[in-house]
Parts: sequence; structure tokens; C-alpha cells
Amino acid sequence: MLKKAGSRLFVATLCVLCLLPALLSVSSSFKSATEPLGAYVLPRDFSIHQFESVLLRMPQYLKWFWNSVEVSLLVSVLAIPISLAAGYGFAKFTFPFKDFLFFMYIAAMLMPFQATLVPQYITLKAMGLLDTKLSLVLPGIFSAFGVFMSAQMIKGISGEILEAGKIDGLSSVGAFFRIVAPMSKSAMSALFILLFIDSWGMVEQPLVFLSSQDLLPLSLNLGALARGLPACGVVAMVLPCLACAMNYGGLIEGIAAGSLK
Repeated sequence: MLKKAGSRLFVATLCVLCLLPALLSVSSSFKSATEPLGAYVLPRDFSIHQFESVLLRMPQYLKWFWNSVEVSLLVSVLAIPISLAAGYGFAKFTFPFKDFLFFMYIAAMLMPFQATLVPQYITLKAMGLLDTKLSLVLPGIFSAFGVFMSAQMIKGISGEILEAGKIDGLSSVGAFFRIVAPMSKSAMSALFILLFIDSWGMVEQPLVFLSSQDLLPLSLNLGALARGLPACGVVAMVLPCLACAMNYGGLIEGIAAGSLK
């Protein structure tokens, strides 16, 4: 019993430590402009002045915020069908060099993405896409992690189900849309959230691929803004937190489904 209580206390302590920076940011965001940000944890007088400044008097912040929303949604939505189709191919079909190609996907997933920035830059420059939002979206929709997660999840779909579909007259493409895709909703929901959060926090890609201030995402300037006005950071946390909260069950179920094999 004592060991169990100690484990719970340890986990609770870790949770508090993980949440502490976010809690401090939220607390600081309700302080008035006259209160020093680091003097105490709780504000003496609650004020929404910071949020008024962010939402009503900082049009550039809202522009960067919308850029982040647009890029993150495009990456998350477009990556799902591509990842699911590629995962279906790896999981249920046999073709030359299949194992080698899948190994390369795993290697790409484990490789620090900073190592691929130069090849991506050269490719985007050749395509004439530098300094456009597509330079952030296009590399993101071909997600090695998404393909790996989809393949692992689809491997868990019984071959008997697909065979039954073929007996009923479904082609391989028909089985993908009628069987595989509906059975992959939880995993794809989890992938959507993970890709959205990853895209929301991207820094190196816009720093390298973009030069126009109006195209920059919020993540590139959030550090400097949040130091002076903590409400900037709190507003930036809203969408990722909502995405996780609205589909927390699907996120857990999808990650579990993707790790069965």
C-alpha cells in the first residue's frame, strides 16, 4: 500500500511540474499592466486588459495566428488520406523492395527533421514555392510518422474482413474506402491531433522557408510576445488544448490501435 501511495505521489508531482508553466502563464495573463509579471503567482486584481490588447489592438498577432491555423489545418487534413493510403499499401500488399522502403520510412521518422531542411529548401526553391504557405504545407503532408502509424494500425485489420469484401465484389480501392477507412477513424483522429500540434509549433521551417512577415506563423514570434504579454501565449494555447480535449478518447484509442503490432 505504501509503495502504491508513493507511486501516485510521484506521478502527481510530475503532473504538477508539467502543468506549472502553463498555469503560471494563465495566472500572469490576468494581471493588470501595472503589476510586475514575476512578483507573485496569483494576481492581486484580476484584469482582462491583456486579452483586450491581444484581441483588439494587435492586428499583426491575429494575422500570425490565422497563418498558424491555416497551415496547421491544411497539413493535418491533407496528410491523413496520404498517410492512410500509403499505410494500406505497406500493410496489405506485396511489392518489390517493400521492406526496404518501410525501413526508410522508419529511418526518416527517427531522423531529426533539421537534417532534412536543406534538401527541402533546395526542392522548394526548384519548384518556386519559397516564401509561400505551400512551403510549410507541402513537406508536412508527407508524414513518415503518419505512414508508419497507419501501417501499424491497418495490419491489425483482419484479412478475413478484406477477403469478405472482395467476395462481395469490392476491389482493392473499394475495400480501402468501404472497410479500411471507416475502421481507421480513431487512429486518423489521433494522427490529426498530433500533426496539428506539431504544425502549430513549427519554428525552423518558417524561419528557413519564409521571408515575408505577413506569412509567418505565430510560433515564430510567440516567445518575444509572450514575455511581454503572457496573454499572447494563453491565446495561442487555446486551439491545441481544445483539439485534445474534444477528442481525448479518440486520441488515446488511436495511439493504442497504432501500437498493436
